[in-house]
Amino acid sequence: MIRAQRVRRLVGLGVVLLLAVVACGDDASGDAERFCETNADLGQLDDPFEVDPDEARDVVRQGRLLLDELVSVAPEEIRESVEVAAEYFTMRLDQAEAAEFDPAQLDETDVDTKAASAETMPARAAIEDWVSANCST
Repeated sequence: MIRAQRVRRLVGLGVVLLLAVVACGDDASGDAERFCETNADLGQLDDPFEVDPDEARDVVRQGRLLLDELVSVAPEEIRESVEVAAEYFTMRLDQAEAAEFDPAQLDETDVDTKAASAETMPARAAIEDWVSANCST
């Protein structure tokens, strides 16, 4: 039970970061305002493990769209971190779908290892710092 809650929190955080990644703009300098808006939209998505499977599929679909947007509008100074985070959260969305939104079907070792990787952790921290400094809440 505790591990399932932990997995749901990780997926929820992943969705938030994924949405943050989607808000980035197409030009080299990015679009900070759109990034912040998209990040906020990502934060509003439900946890796919907390809703029925039909709704979870919509959450995943929206999450993917928001992540794509986030990467495209990411400010240059965090673009690389956003790409890393988006890749991680896309993998998490794939895993959620493959597990049919049942946290008991997830490989928790893989989840924990990738979430705490030397690449993912600094990317998440860089995004969180940038959002705290540049986006109004």
